[in-house]
Amino acid sequence: MKRGLTYILSYTWSHSIDIGADGWYGSGASIEHPYDLRLDRSNSGFDLPNILTAGWTWTVPVGKGRSLTTGNGALDYVLGNWKLSGIASYSSGSPYTISARGDIGNTGNTGTYERANLVGNPRLSNPTRAEWFNTAAFATPAQYTLGDLGRNTMRPDANKQLDASLFRSFPLFQEKANLLFRLDAFNVLNHPIWGTPGSFVNSTTTFGKVTSQANSPRQLQLSAKVTF
Repeated sequence: MKRGLTYILSYTWSHSIDIGADGWYGSGASIEHPYDLRLDRSNSGFDLPNILTAGWTWTVPVGKGRSLTTGNGALDYVLGNWKLSGIASYSSGSPYTISARGDIGNTGNTGTYERANLVGNPRLSNPTRAEWFNTAAFATPAQYTLGDLGRNTMRPDANKQLDASLFRSFPLFQEKANLLFRLDAFNVLNHPIWGTPGSFVNSTTTFGKVTSQANSPRQLQLSAKVTF
């Protein structure tokens, strides 16, 4: 705590690897080649390499007894003792796999197991919702073959969010009760987090396109509460 400011900052770097089945984020099991499990060793579906979180509460230094004053007692009372708090968070997007629909490998598996072939560089310097990655870098495997692309090798938009609150408690009835005013703002910057793009290489109308948003637009909430 320093001059009315309390804060906490945490960062985690990690990497989780498994073989085809992790059971998180709807990833389930996606073994492509049951006779050589080494080909399915890759990022876990819940792997988030970077997680950064910061939280703070700051007492605004305005009002009677504070470092800043207006010189007017009534105005100092109205402007003083407000607190500003917030939480900022960032984390890597959860990995996903570029797959191909259908039993192309003729394994008899009715689920989606077939992965695409990698034929180029999938990265784009300026991805857009219309093309989140280089779709020309992937191809549908030939009939009776298995794709050579690794599992969970792609990531969607990173998760980034800023929430903030402005609040103040007013004493009532000779401090026997308190009136709390609070303004909460969620996704303060109104920054969208785009959802996972279409990942089926043989679904040409949706492949590589982002059609959803993973967070909500900015939300404001004003509230008052009396405690006694």
